[in-house]
Amino acid sequence: MKYRGLDLNLLVALDALLRLQSVSRAAGAVNVTQPAMSAALARLRQYFGDPLLITRNGKSILSPLAETLAAPVANMLRSIDATIIAPPSFDPDVADRDFSLLAADTVVAGLLAKPLQQISQLAPFLRLEIATPSGNLGERLESGEVDLVVVPEIHCSPDHPRELLVEEEHCVIACAKSWDGDAITLEDYAAADHIEVFVRPMARPYLPDRLFARYGVARRIAVKLDNFSLVPFFISGTRRLATLPGMTAELYGSFCDLKLFEPPIAIPRVRLVMQWHSRLQDDPGLAWLRARIRLCLADVHAQHKPRLYRLALETI
Repeated sequence: MKYRGLDLNLLVALDALLRLQSVSRAAGAVNVTQPAMSAALARLRQYFGDPLLITRNGKSILSPLAETLAAPVANMLRSIDATIIAPPSFDPDVADRDFSLLAADTVVAGLLAKPLQQISQLAPFLRLEIATPSGNLGERLESGEVDLVVVPEIHCSPDHPRELLVEEEHCVIACAKSWDGDAITLEDYAAADHIEVFVRPMARPYLPDRLFARYGVARRIAVKLDNFSLVPFFISGTRRLATLPGMTAELYGSFCDLKLFEPPIAIPRVRLVMQWHSRLQDDPGLAWLRARIRLCLADVHAQHKPRLYRLALETI
């Protein structure tokens, strides 16, 4: 069927090509052969009078026109999914659909594991795809690549709805065999070697130097890592320290011989939030998923008022 000269069947191919910037990957995404996708691209190029995909230095990139089309095409198809194709209500007993979530591995293990287990029991036909953050979160939301992100609030897009899940205090972790006592002084903290995680994609330190400069502390970073999961291996058997969100610290303390100290300086809390695209605001399935996560965390909070982080220990 054509609308003003455009074969509407080509819109699905166009969306895949704009999102994936590859004929072969777009073909796989919509379950057609590569020659069929190449033919669709040729027809789209003819309609728009534009190459859409440009090969530069052996890599496909979007033309300027294609960049302007990517968000509107994705939004239109997602709107059709949510308002025309998707059922008006959501029944978890029989719902058969995919949800894509984005969260750090430590957040999944420490905060989301138990809620997602409950969700799998309540909605046995749901399929969950869980990925860790990379690239621009706003762009991944805009493209429809992810349905829900759970990340620190500072990484959220200002353009879409969000909801606070938990505020985390920070902890200092140390090897239990190397440190005595139940507290760490500012002097000991300043004199110790530290491990710091440099967060991608900008490779910035998780805790910036300005937080410590106010107290006259210049940390010596002995080990630089690019993800949190490696930290315990560089703590064990040493006098090094690492300062992490409380959830991550308690998660590691559940399977490593660590000591957890209150930081000797004030560090702002981590505000973990859920965020989703505004076009999914009225999606009943996503609303149900968010509500189940909130309810499960509320139950755990009632049992462990000081912190929410212990909920993961029985699910790892």
